[in-house]
Amino acid sequence: MLQASGVASEFEADEHGAGITIFVPTDDAFAGLPATDRLQSLPAERKAVVLRFHVLHSYYPLGSLESIVNPVQPTLATEYTEAGRFTLNITRVNGSIAIDTGVVQASITRTVFDQNPVAVFAVSEVLLPKEMFSRGDAESTAVAPPSVAMAPDAEETPPTRLSSPPDLHGEDDNSSTASATVQGTVWWCIGVMYLQLHLLLSLV
Repeated sequence: MLQASGVASEFEADEHGAGITIFVPTDDAFAGLPATDRLQSLPAERKAVVLRFHVLHSYYPLGSLESIVNPVQPTLATEYTEAGRFTLNITRVNGSIAIDTGVVQASITRTVFDQNPVAVFAVSEVLLPKEMFSRGDAESTAVAPPSVAMAPDAEETPPTRLSSPPDLHGEDDNSSTASATVQGTVWWCIGVMYLQLHLLLSLV
């Protein structure tokens, strides 16, 4: 679905443009997601929105996130709607970076990868957009977001396997090899996030 929905090409475009920052939920984040957050009931294009909501359309290393001037940041999902929708509020709370969606507040648990133009951070919560979910005291209810463009041949077949991340500690002066390392790491992280989301969303 990642490839068919067009999200993959968007990641590639961002990587070669202003850069890209990806927030990847940890295993504990998925395990702690309330059953009432019925992500599995979303159609494929809505799942793609959730994926896009975890991506900023600019490269932000950790230091830049800690000193960010404008706390309201558009996500890749914002580009498919109107300004001001599907945004993340990024601030510092008690010395840590807090990412608020209006439904959940997550924190960055570690840096997975950071090499211009790509930054990947593990976060403590699955980022649920307020445009799609609202959380009361006892339950969460999915609501329909604006329609999202889909590739005509979109399908929901998940990747059957993931390759291991490339070695980030080897020294190589060849620029093409370095670029391949960056891209490989990014796709591994995206693949892990997508596979986790797919497995979670496909549960009944």
